[in-house]
Amino acid sequence: MESAQHRMGVEADAVLRLGMLLMGAGTGGYRVIRAMKRVARALGFDRLDASIAVTTITCTFHKGDDFRTIVATQDSPGVDASRIEALENLTHGIRQQITAEWLNEQLDEIEKMVVKRWSLPVLVVAAGLACASFAVLNHFTLVDALMVTVAAASGQFVRGMLAKKHARQLASVAAGAVTACLMYWVIIELFGLTQAAAPGFVASVLFVVPGFPLFSAIIDLSRFDFAAGISRLAYAVTLIATATLSVALVSWMTGMEPPAHVPQVADPHFFIRAAVASFVGVAGFAFLFNSSRRMVGIAAVTGTVGNLIRLGLVYTGATMYAGAFVGGLAIGLIGWVASKKAHIPRTTTTVPAAVIMIPGPSMFASIYALNLGDMQMGVTAAATAALTVLAIGIGMVTARMLTDRAWLFGRHIDLDAPLPR
Repeated sequence: MESAQHRMGVEADAVLRLGMLLMGAGTGGYRVIRAMKRVARALGFDRLDASIAVTTITCTFHKGDDFRTIVATQDSPGVDASRIEALENLTHGIRQQITAEWLNEQLDEIEKMVVKRWSLPVLVVAAGLACASFAVLNHFTLVDALMVTVAAASGQFVRGMLAKKHARQLASVAAGAVTACLMYWVIIELFGLTQAAAPGFVASVLFVVPGFPLFSAIIDLSRFDFAAGISRLAYAVTLIATATLSVALVSWMTGMEPPAHVPQVADPHFFIRAAVASFVGVAGFAFLFNSSRRMVGIAAVTGTVGNLIRLGLVYTGATMYAGAFVGGLAIGLIGWVASKKAHIPRTTTTVPAAVIMIPGPSMFASIYALNLGDMQMGVTAAATAALTVLAIGIGMVTARMLTDRAWLFGRHIDLDAPLPR
């Protein structure tokens, strides 16, 4: 005869497994805890308290007079938009009491069926085109953009091969960034191009910038969810530091220098190129996040509109931070409407859309300057990058506050409430 304590442990493990899958797919702590509480309610638990970090979940389950505390960890966080969608659909679709066996069967099916949608060659092309779009948006020449395409594709190929062999993320990020930079330098040397083309190499490594965890961290911190927010931010900063230090090393060895600044919008005709580049860039990054075709299309349109609004404001005289805030706000609002219409999680639309506005050149320029001992330039570039990312994130958080009453007022899943019909 199965004891109540043993049964409670089986059910708690099933709930925790769901949380670990969501956390491993890269979604924020808010979505993880809400999903866990939905299934905990359907399993008959009275209360669930959980602390979510980027690699660890600590949770305590209560049922009657009994309770059970469980800790689980994993050491390989990533981003998988398709898995986020599948898990969210599962938890939102629960309308009756369930068993742990049923939940585990559903999770087995998701793990089996929701795998990487895109082959390595597709991701290689996607990374190349996404980084080339960054080059266009940062006013590099067409020749620069073509070189960026080849260099970024080479870097993504190396990163993808190492990921297939389950290499540590820091190793794959560093190897991908170094490969992209070296390939860019080889092309310059091979075709005898002038060093005037050298600054374009910065765009070739932007495929390693962890935009998804960066914005997820800001959203978690806005809720004072420090366990999830700080750990995810530390994860993102660690990846950025690894990439930028790798780029700085190659830059020092080859003599290539990042641009001292990012030029602003110069003429209205630029908006035509910017629209195409924004669409292609967002779509490319969405592919890297394992998004479905529908997610890719919605994110690309959302990101294009938001980025054009940002550029338009800068063109009319607004500061780059004001433009970034309004662009993030627009992406949040448009993404909210689009995700409701398409029945997909908002984060799978808004976060990939916002990545196109990340000031990657400023991030890399800051490390390069610090490597040279130019503290003034290094601090200025780092502050510019940090404040721009923060402005985008605040815009997205503001949009969330305006459109999600449960999120705004901190209304959590009530395990005592009846299941939705």
